[in-house]
Amino acid sequence: MVSGTKIAGNSIATSKYTGNFNMKRMVLTSVLTAALVAVTAGIAMAVPTNEPPPPGAILDLNGQVIPTSTPQLYTTSFIATLTDTAITFAFRDDPAYIYFSDPSLIDTTTPTSNLFANPTFTAGTYTSNGNSKTPIDWVFQNPYGSLLVGLNAGGCGQSGGSCWTDGSFQAYDELSQTVATTIGHSYNLSFYVQGNSGNPLNFSQLSTNGLPGSVGNAVDVLAYAQGGVQPTNVPEPSSLAVLGAGLILLGAAARKRRERA
Repeated sequence: MVSGTKIAGNSIATSKYTGNFNMKRMVLTSVLTAALVAVTAGIAMAVPTNEPPPPGAILDLNGQVIPTSTPQLYTTSFIATLTDTAITFAFRDDPAYIYFSDPSLIDTTTPTSNLFANPTFTAGTYTSNGNSKTPIDWVFQNPYGSLLVGLNAGGCGQSGGSCWTDGSFQAYDELSQTVATTIGHSYNLSFYVQGNSGNPLNFSQLSTNGLPGSVGNAVDVLAYAQGGVQPTNVPEPSSLAVLGAGLILLGAAARKRRERA
């Protein structure tokens, strides 16, 4: 079991995820350092601040209890309006990580097997939109410019395969796959999610505790079925605002290190 109050209740072995937590800390520190250097040089950089998810979801876990001891199955359905439908999942976890695995898409009008390619995330990884840990057959998107993004990780899937481990905070990143669909047919979409933190207790689209960055309390997963999730334009803050946000987030990262110590 992973130790520490921030990630209590997780049933996955510590050794598998120590690297992920260390990477989250190191990437956060390096990105914020780069942002501060850019600000010093007079370059304005947008920093996501408690951004809502993209609109149009067919399933939003907002308000439901976050499962932490075992993966929870979630399902929804939709009627296809396109011959090629982009199934997109959006993720946010300010304080910790989400483990997402075994997505399934079934045509229930003319029953089929799972229409997703590589649903267990075990076929390897490639670089998609700058993320070298994207599972093959899937597309990674970071429309808000989130400072931390998801990655393919081994041994954490509900069926024993890999999972998508996501700790994006203050904004959502996305994983998608475009699937051939028949207009008018009904489709069942399902997937497993497990959170690795006992706090907060419920999924939430936005952070509500008034704390910045990775000490916020927003955790959510959403699913979309459309022609593609359109990025939401994030306005660029002034250089001073970026500088202040960077300093606050660096402080939050330091607090998270002390919590895990």
